[in-house]
Amino acid sequence: MSSPSKENLPKVPAPLKDELAQFDSSKMKHTETQEKCSLPSKDDVQQEKAHNSILTGVEGFERSRLNSVETQEKVILPNAEDVVQEKIHQNMVTSLESFDKAALHHAETKEKAVLPSSEIIEQEKGHQKLVHGIENFDTSNLKHAETLEKNILPSKEAIAMEKSAA
Repeated sequence: MSSPSKENLPKVPAPLKDELAQFDSSKMKHTETQEKCSLPSKDDVQQEKAHNSILTGVEGFERSRLNSVETQEKVILPNAEDVVQEKIHQNMVTSLESFDKAALHHAETKEKAVLPSSEIIEQEKGHQKLVHGIENFDTSNLKHAETLEKNILPSKEAIAMEKSAA
């Protein structure tokens, strides 16, 4: 790919070109540049050293220094209590599996309904009458009444006494 010719490059407008030519850099404010380079803390350096030492230790490890070992598998036999518990469990399972359902006798269950006492019945009847009376109350029998609200204001002497007490 070749670079574009001078004719194909974008043209800068004349007013902008004049403005750039007349630009005075002395009118700009002076600022100090600060380079900020954050150094790692002492803890970070120590962690990196410890990590690097571990890595070099792993990389430089010689397998020839290892000793060959054969593993011995030991079979642990159950003790007497475990054997007894296992036998009890086995006997229970076999007795449940070989259970004869034909040896069972048919039984009928009788459900007994407990009736409430006469006192409880009387209380319930009284409650039902009360609820019925409230639900069927005729409000047309009520007389109209006007309520007068009375706010008694304190006298001048009482106000004067409260002011002097405060």
